[in-house]
Amino acid sequence: MIKKGQIVEIPSTSAIYAEGKSILSSKKDELIQKAIRRNYDLFDGFLVGEHQGVEHFRLGQRKGINVGGKNAPLYVIGINESTNQLFVGEGEKHPGLWNNVISFSENQIQLHNPDLNINESESGTEVSIHSSVSDIDIIATLYFFDGVLYLEFEAPVSIAVHDNPLEIYFDDHSKTTIKIN
Repeated sequence: MIKKGQIVEIPSTSAIYAEGKSILSSKKDELIQKAIRRNYDLFDGFLVGEHQGVEHFRLGQRKGINVGGKNAPLYVIGINESTNQLFVGEGEKHPGLWNNVISFSENQIQLHNPDLNINESESGTEVSIHSSVSDIDIIATLYFFDGVLYLEFEAPVSIAVHDNPLEIYFDDHSKTTIKIN
């Protein structure tokens, strides 16, 4: 059964992207704040069309949105399965399409290297990330606090990496794969 839903465009100038200047007491607090996924709402943007079911879309997707009349292509920047809403942003530089920090809880990841020892540290560990989303390896710093793994990227990365397996390479060339459940 097809369950039609709304496509909501979030403007790049939306207040949801305004960064507040808050004083954070630790690297852990900073990472927690930066890693929060945006929860879009119909009232953050405007209705531009309808879709045939959110299960047909992924974060960062460009094709298949089928909304015309825009100056630049639309990209999927958010999916709300419970409300059956698809959130899109115009252009490849839209702030909702990029992120500097992503996080994974222990139940979301499978580390495929039993000898890997990740310690809690404010300084983190520099790693190289490979994802099927990107043709090049991405430089990041890995942090681990209270059972949550954080990756802070040297440069913003597409939100599409959230939904894809990541291979992490450490300085000693050991490798692990993070599988997102």
